Amino acid sequence: MTEQHADAMAKNVLLCGCGNIGFRHLQALASIETPAKITIVEPFEAGHGRITDFIQSEASGGAENYRLLTAPPEVRERFDLVVIATSADTRQAAFENINNKHDLGCVLFEKILFQTTGALDEVGDLLGQDNTPAFVNCGRRGFESYRALAGAFAGKGPTHITVTGGAFGLASNAIHFLDLAEFLNGASLQSLDLSGLDAGAIESKRAGFVEIFGTLTAELENGARLSVTCADTDAMSISITLAHEGREITIDELAGMQTEDGTSSPFEVKYVSGMPYLYDDALRHADPGLTPYAASVRQHRLYLEAMCRHLDLPVRNDTVCPVS
Repeated sequence: MTEQHADAMAKNVLLCGCGNIGFRHLQALASIETPAKITIVEPFEAGHGRITDFIQSEASGGAENYRLLTAPPEVRERFDLVVIATSADTRQAAFENINNKHDLGCVLFEKILFQTTGALDEVGDLLGQDNTPAFVNCGRRGFESYRALAGAFAGKGPTHITVTGGAFGLASNAIHFLDLAEFLNGASLQSLDLSGLDAGAIESKRAGFVEIFGTLTAELENGARLSVTCADTDAMSISITLAHEGREITIDELAGMQTEDGTSSPFEVKYVSGMPYLYDDALRHADPGLTPYAASVRQHRLYLEAMCRHLDLPVRNDTVCPVS
């Protein structure tokens, strides 16, 4: 295959936001199998040195397949995959800017999706106008271990989930467990109860956002129950127990182990940077196997409205919920 022909076949990827989580996406994109040209948009130039060093030393395919910009290209292009990895407070504007200027294939959003329920619908309308397939990076759907459990549980009774631990960022990561509950049950969330949370919230390490502690509970349409408890501790810990049809499986994600009937075995835990196959699937099939946008919107709406009530904020579609 000639170099010119290979370039013609290469996919175009746009990564918008290359801070902490965005850099993990870049690490994954750097090892995908699909030939691709990757455009990185990071407005904060202070972070460009790390990105450039990575491209030059670690990225496969050669540095010439990457370009680093402070804003999306002005000339209209076709991007087969767009990853929106900005913070929640700027994500809608970032998407709308790219969507207005370019032709998009598959879109992958980070979570928390947005800080208002109105944004959920506004972005959904834009995606619907062009029939753009879109997904949200609730990454546990990409773990082979969770996929195997979902397959084993499919078509049977409800799977009850209990999560306990500390310092795992409940305000941001609650949506991961709401999504995991739907994934393992093949059923939709029906209700969410935040009355077990500690009163109010504390300021997050990230300015302008809050953190919460205590217990949230949820119920699904198939009768499954979810309980997530996060304590205010110095060290992070997390334990996930699944109860299904008489089975009880306890998963220690930090140790990468699962225990059932006193027997422990490895449990595959993957981080964003370690799942390049999701991006290959997005480029090849326009489906990374992650949470479809519409399903995530349902989860986010339930969560954002409940959080507004917990924080004594008005439950309106323009209320800004300070989570990211």
